[in-house]
Amino acid sequence: MFEIPPPMQKTAAILLPKTHIFLLSHMRAYTSLFGHIMGSNPAICGYYEMHIGYHSWKSPIRQKLLYFKQETPKPGFSFMFDKILHNEHSVSLNVLNSRRARALFCLRRPQEVIPSILKLYRKTDPSHEFTSETFATRYYVERLTMLKSLAESTERDFFYFDAESIKRQSGELLGSLSDWLKLDTPLSDTYSLQKNTSRERYGDSSEALRTGHINHEKSHYDQWPIDQALMNDAYNVYSSVRTSLINLSDRSSVVDLAKP
Repeated sequence: MFEIPPPMQKTAAILLPKTHIFLLSHMRAYTSLFGHIMGSNPAICGYYEMHIGYHSWKSPIRQKLLYFKQETPKPGFSFMFDKILHNEHSVSLNVLNSRRARALFCLRRPQEVIPSILKLYRKTDPSHEFTSETFATRYYVERLTMLKSLAESTERDFFYFDAESIKRQSGELLGSLSDWLKLDTPLSDTYSLQKNTSRERYGDSSEALRTGHINHEKSHYDQWPIDQALMNDAYNVYSSVRTSLINLSDRSSVVDLAKP
């Protein structure tokens, strides 16, 4: 049987149109774990944050050009995946409203997100602005405000899920999302380690990601107390935005956050 040479495989992967799945979320929302689950599916290429914006029809082509410089296309794949976690990496409504775009929105509670940001940056980059409670909280509030604006403005259906559902009810989340995306092979709670797993700038650099499966243990940040006024402001924004995203979504996977 004739085998297509690898350079031609990459050219075809770049030129042939694909459906682009965008995870619209924020830092420390289990997005590296989720990206590995997505990228381990045979129909999906992409598992880490590309750190690019999507401004026009050219941007998804650029995504493929950059991704396949390092990665090998999967035979017969249908989807490209990327996660956008920062406001400076904007996604235009023209891209989101394309028939070849599928948007996923995800939020995690500030009680875990803000201490997690502080813990991460005080360990890896003590001079970074994200070691400040005020700056980390501002990032979170501004990011959620942007996500709400995108959700209210997009004309396409989207899927919303609580980040906590990845650990608390992974079967329900992955089953519902697999059905929504119409995947022939359902998403699994185990995943493959990739070339850039745990490398800096490619998402979560901790060894926990290298287990190849979801760790269902709850994270604890009792040793990282946050100014109560800042936390109250962040939680009020989170509660409002979460309610809006659930109400606007075509389908959602949410957890009872009152339970421990």
